[in-house]
Amino acid sequence: MTEKTPLLIESGDPLVSASLYPEKILSRPQYFIQGLKGSIPESFLRMGVYERLIRAADSLPKGWKFVLLDCWRAPELQRELFDTIKDEIFRDHPKLSPDEVDQRSRIFVAYPSVKPELVSGHCTGGSVDLTLADEKGRTVSMGSGFDETSERSYTDHYDRILETKGSLSLEEEDIRNNRRLLLNLMESVGFSNYPNEWWHFDYGNRNWAIRTGQENCIYGFVRPEMRWRN
Repeated sequence: MTEKTPLLIESGDPLVSASLYPEKILSRPQYFIQGLKGSIPESFLRMGVYERLIRAADSLPKGWKFVLLDCWRAPELQRELFDTIKDEIFRDHPKLSPDEVDQRSRIFVAYPSVKPELVSGHCTGGSVDLTLADEKGRTVSMGSGFDETSERSYTDHYDRILETKGSLSLEEEDIRNNRRLLLNLMESVGFSNYPNEWWHFDYGNRNWAIRTGQENCIYGFVRPEMRWRN
């Protein structure tokens, strides 16, 4: 069956800074920290996405916070990430054909395009990558690193281990609980999770619409409004 592309009905929801609620939400833009081309030092999200994120953050355990790792992306950064992943996959699997490398790359990074039917969720301001920090400011164990391209990054990885083995170690149980906390909080306010990445959530964009069975999406490609840069 061919996957039906949701119709874009752009809401016009603006991009807003997501770093102004430090009591509950911390901004740590990883690609800027690592110096990637096209990255920026601020975390932008659509207003509707940020409002939902605040609602989820307000339900965190006392003292805990969300840590934003990546939000809106410029197309230039999307291309940089896609090309980097392709190079890594080709290096690790030199016998794959170019088409196979391309398809495997798309599992981990969306193809860089601003076309409505292809645009990356991050380029719409409707995607957020995040993790959790506890009451002492320590990021909690989630079982894999951000952007790790292995099955350990699959959201249900530790649920699968439990099903296969019948039990988990104390460390694995802690990781599973942390993932479930993040997933349940985000889904409770309307986000959908990309199942290959425990850290990635969408609202309002094409990926969200496909996963939740919506006929329409409300967020397409957008850039922040900047007085001296637009």
